[in-house]
Amino acid sequence: MLLVQAVLEATTVSLYWLSLAGPPGVKSESNYRRFQRFFSHFTFRQETVGALILSLLPMPTEGWVLAMDRTNWKFGKTHINILVVTVVIEGVGFPIAWLMLPVRTKRGNSNKHHRIKVMERVLEIMDYTDIRVLTMDREFIGKGWLGWLNTMEIPYIVRVKKDGKINKINALHLCRYRRWRKLVGVPQNFCDQEVYFAAKKIAKGRDPYLAAVSNHFQGREMLELYKLRWGIETFFSHLKERGFCFEKTHLTKKPRIEKLVAVLGVAFTICHRWGSIREQREGKKIKKHGYRARSVFRLGLELLHKMVKRPARYVDELKEFLLLVIARPLAQNFGRFVRCA
Repeated sequence: MLLVQAVLEATTVSLYWLSLAGPPGVKSESNYRRFQRFFSHFTFRQETVGALILSLLPMPTEGWVLAMDRTNWKFGKTHINILVVTVVIEGVGFPIAWLMLPVRTKRGNSNKHHRIKVMERVLEIMDYTDIRVLTMDREFIGKGWLGWLNTMEIPYIVRVKKDGKINKINALHLCRYRRWRKLVGVPQNFCDQEVYFAAKKIAKGRDPYLAAVSNHFQGREMLELYKLRWGIETFFSHLKERGFCFEKTHLTKKPRIEKLVAVLGVAFTICHRWGSIREQREGKKIKKHGYRARSVFRLGLELLHKMVKRPARYVDELKEFLLLVIARPLAQNFGRFVRCA
C-alpha cells in the first residue's frame, strides 16, 4: 500500500520520483531500495490482486462484461507487450488479470495458450456463470481459442476481419451488400464454430463496417455490447499519458512488470471509485463544448493526490475515502472473490 500511496503522490512510475514521495522522515535512498526489493523479491498471487479490485467495484446485475486486449511499447530494444483482461463498468475497464507476453510472439500478438492462461486467472476469482460476455478485437480469433471459450461456456463477442470467412464468404462482401440482414438469428460457421453474425456501417474508423460474431448474442444487442470493449482502451490511456505515465518505467523483466501492473491497477481503481463518489455528490462539471471538464479518474486522482500529499489538512476526507472506497467494499465483497487464498 505504501507503493500505491507513492504512485498517487508522484503520479508517475519512475522509482526515483516514487522514492521522493515516500513517508516523511524516511530518506529517499531507503525508499528507493525498499521499492527495488519489492519488485525484485516480493511475491504475491496475481489472483488476489484481481479479487481485491473486483471487491472494490459494484457488480452489475446482469453479470460482468469483460474486455481482452494488449498494450505494448518499446523501451530501448526491449518490447513490453502485456495481455490484459478488464471488467467494464460505466464505460471504463478495471484490470483483473494480465500477462506479459514473451518477445518471441509473432508481431507481438498473443496465441491460444496465452489467452487461456489469462482467462484461467479470471476464472480463479469469478464463476463462468457470472460472466455476461467477453469482448475482443480482431486479433483474438482462432479455432482453438474460440473452441475453448465454447467448452468453458463463456459467452463472447469478437470483431471479424474483413476477409474473415462466414460460411466461406468474406465478411466484407456480406457487409457491402447488406446480406447480413438475411443472417440475423441464423447460426453461421466461423472458424469451425457455430456463431451468430451481425454487422453495421460506421461513419468513423479505418473500416467502413463493423462486423462481429458471437456464440450467444445476436443482432443489435451483440453490436451494442461490443461497444463496451472500448472501456479497456480507456484504462490503457489513463495508465499511460493521461495518468501514471506507465511507458516511462525502466522495468523490463516479466515478473517486475506484472507487479507494477498490479500496483497501478489498484491505484487506478481507487482513484476512479473516489472520483465517482465525489462526482455523484457534487455533480458533473460540463464545459461549453458538452464534454466533462475532467474525467472521473482524473477527478479522483487529483483529489487523492492532494490528500496523500497533505494528510493533516484532509483528515475527514481521508477517513471518508478509507471507509467508502476500501473498508466497506472489502468487508462486504472480498471473501466472495478470493478462492485462491
